[in-house]
Parts: sequence; C-alpha cells; structure tokens
Amino acid sequence: MKSSMHLLEDPSELSPRAQDFLHRTGRRERPARFGVPMEFWHVHDHAGKLVPAPLDLLIRCEGFEQKFAGLRYEVRRSRMVAGERYESVRRWEYDHLGMKTRAWQDPGRGGWYFEWTGERVSKPCRDLIHTDGSVGTDVDGSGPYLPVAPSLLHLIESHALTDTVATWQPWPVGTLAAAAVALLDGLVEVPEASWSSSRWRLSDAVAVMDHDTWDRVNPRRLTHIWSRGEAGHRQVRALMD
Repeated sequence: MKSSMHLLEDPSELSPRAQDFLHRTGRRERPARFGVPMEFWHVHDHAGKLVPAPLDLLIRCEGFEQKFAGLRYEVRRSRMVAGERYESVRRWEYDHLGMKTRAWQDPGRGGWYFEWTGERVSKPCRDLIHTDGSVGTDVDGSGPYLPVAPSLLHLIESHALTDTVATWQPWPVGTLAAAAVALLDGLVEVPEASWSSSRWRLSDAVAVMDHDTWDRVNPRRLTHIWSRGEAGHRQVRALMD
C-alpha cells in the first residue's frame, strides 16, 4: 500500500538530477518492519554461533530502515550488445527481510554486512549493506563482501544517470582505452555518482561510464559511451574512426 510519506526525509542530500529521477519513477511504500524490537535480532558470528546483533549492525540496519526502507524505483538502461541496441528496465526495492535478514562478519574489512532486496531480478548474488556505509555484493551468493558503491546515495546518483542516458545513443566501445575517451571535449567527472571502481563523466552531448568487472579470473575495466544530438554523435564517431 502506498503511504503519503516523502520519498526521502532529506532529498537535499541528492543532486537535482537524482531528485528529479526519484520524483519521476520513484515511490515509497510502507516498509516491512522487523515485527519485534530489533534488539532481539540474532545473527551468526564468524564461528557460526548465533549471537545478538552487535550495536554497529543494529545502528546501520535501523538507519537503513528509517531513511530508505520502502523506496521503489525503476532504472532504464541502454547498451549496444553484439551490434544491436539493447534496452531494459530494472526495478530496485529498498527493503530488509525482517527477522529473516541475514548478516555476516567481514574478516577482510572488519565490521558486519547484511542483505537487502536491492535489484529485483533473478541473480546468484546478494545485495548487501556494510556497517561502514558501503553497498556491496558477494558476486555468487557465497563469496566475500565486494564493495560496489561507497553509499546508497552514490548508488541512487549512478542509477539516475543510467536512467538519464537510456534515451541517448549507446555506442559499442567495449574496452576502449581511457586515453582515447580523454580526447572527447567537455567531459566533467560527476563525483556524486563516481568512485574508484565506477566513474561517470558528462558533457552536454556525451556521457561516459567506465567500471571494473566482478570477474575474479579476468578482471578488467569496461567503458560505455552515449551521445545525443548531432554534435554529440559527431564527437563519438570521430573517436571511433
């Protein structure tokens, strides 16, 4: 059931682009609650023993519930796949799983992380939130925590840009060298939507996103480019020649 609450308590934390994105495609439903006080939540520690959820995990999960739980939106995407334009729409749901929410200790980074619904699509991995505030995944449902974005706000900003350029012209650039992309005029990094493993650059007519893959066997950096208007198309065509 839809409620009358605002999408986010403090939308000013997001850029105007991301606010417009949520206004257009987002809604916030009444979130699922834990059902009993969260202090009764028990999780398995690194030894597999069932223990009361530690304070930092409780704080992070409560903060997620209060600030984001119940948020829904759809992200449009466009890519060139095997020479053909491919379009899709993915739904994101910001919910924990109540008392069934699983959490794990992170031996690599320290702290804990817990699962949330995230991208509503069949997938082998889990969407995760760390007590350090980052958003991550475990790639195959059993691997170690892999950070994907520094925060949920960064993730929303990246989704807003992905949706924005979905109506632009995608180009089949694959692993195009960063030095070549640097030749495009007017590109400015978008810091609120960028981090070490994923970076957005934008001009009035061209958008570039490069990101690391999650392939542990063959890790690499991929680049995606979109353009709009004849000026943007000319820029990218010149880069491809």
